[in-house]
Amino acid sequence: MNDQPYMIALLCFSSLMASLPYSTIPNTHLSSSKHSIPIENQKPSQAHFPKLQENATQNQTDLSKSYFNQMSKQSQIQEAVDLLIHMDLNSLHMGPEIYGQLLQACVYERALQTGKQIHARIIKKGELFSTNEYIETKLVIFYAKCDDGKASNRLFRRVRLKNVYSWAAIVGLNCRLGFYKDALLGFMEMHEDGLFPDNFVVPNVLKACGAMEWIGVGKAVHGYVVKMGCNGCVFVASSLVDMYGKCGVVDDARKVFDEMVGRNVITWNSMLVSYVQNGLNEDAIKVFCDMREQGVEPTHVTVSGFLSASANLGALEEGKQVHALAVVSGLELNTILGSSIINFYSKVGLIEDAEIVFSRMNEKDVVTWNLLISGYLQIGDVDKGLDMCRLMRLENLRFDSVTLASLMSAFADTRNLKFGKEAHCYCIRNNLEGDVVVSSSIVDLYAKCEKIDYARRAFESATTRDLVLWNTLLAAYAGLGHSGQ
Repeated sequence: MNDQPYMIALLCFSSLMASLPYSTIPNTHLSSSKHSIPIENQKPSQAHFPKLQENATQNQTDLSKSYFNQMSKQSQIQEAVDLLIHMDLNSLHMGPEIYGQLLQACVYERALQTGKQIHARIIKKGELFSTNEYIETKLVIFYAKCDDGKASNRLFRRVRLKNVYSWAAIVGLNCRLGFYKDALLGFMEMHEDGLFPDNFVVPNVLKACGAMEWIGVGKAVHGYVVKMGCNGCVFVASSLVDMYGKCGVVDDARKVFDEMVGRNVITWNSMLVSYVQNGLNEDAIKVFCDMREQGVEPTHVTVSGFLSASANLGALEEGKQVHALAVVSGLELNTILGSSIINFYSKVGLIEDAEIVFSRMNEKDVVTWNLLISGYLQIGDVDKGLDMCRLMRLENLRFDSVTLASLMSAFADTRNLKFGKEAHCYCIRNNLEGDVVVSSSIVDLYAKCEKIDYARRAFESATTRDLVLWNTLLAAYAGLGHSGQ
């Protein structure tokens, strides 16, 4: 443990002691014995913290506050909490603002366990602290930022005076956890309570609108943004671009983009990705070129979006150049960038280059494995695809619906009923039959293997049936000459 914070504490307390009535306090650690341990090598103990009298002056309290602030900024949160406990034991009690300050430091560090320790101290202090509006808000924000939805929502319901900050924390939490309806309901309830969502709340609300593709609600929020004058905020405007793009209204996204006075890399990325998501790959590449002309440095999202557009267009040279740019720019080969590069090389038929990128990645998620497996299957190399599946299982990664759909498609094309049945059994064991894409691939497999009864049973066992699944079964009957079925 770093003893420096405790040494600083001793200096602070020495200043406090100088202004208190004189009293002699023995300190065995400061003995002049030749066997005494130097102060800097001593482990902190309660003896380091002299007993302080309760009638400390305002200057002394301010000194302690300044010290806690310093420790919080230096990410020495646990040391600050330990010091706070010792101060309580020595009858020097700090106000609620110190506890709020430490909770905020826990937010920055995402220090959930330390924050819980502080929360326990707050409860022990009694209602004067636990029902303090400032403390209540800080606790809601702390648990929300640490993604502890259960604790944050429970505390939020108990808050007597909900303010913009606590609402912002809850709306943001629900959005991060994928509870988009709850995020939108929170936005509306907040407005009904007479609180005006600010440029911290609105981006989360727009993200929820985009995720659910609720363009009507998104436009209403846009109207609110204009009315409140928040459209000048680059983060709000970027969220509007992203929302319109996800809802498929690219013209409106471009209009917001063009009207922005200032743009950051997030804005450019939002516009580029909006074009890619809506199949406007050439426009996406043009946005990238404009972005480079403006001197904006690309991020992982930028390169990923450009590579997706290049893969869709089969633009081999452009994709290679941006891959080189990512290397020169020193962008880390994380799962996002690595998966994008693998996807690009697989789609343009350079599976060997995809293998090299895959081998250089330190961390690989299911998406990364799926892309390389799919790349092998697309060129008809089923054996290598199966080998990758075995290696994936050795890494303790489970197949998801994308993996199974790819495998089923390959088994259907090669008429491999044995492997197809094994994959179907895996789907049943892992409750993947509910995915309509997987269900369609199972029906297609049995149909191509001329097992129409199996195909029919797979169709009937599907919990969800969309147009693609119906068409797959109809095509199966037609392909076997059972048009009357």
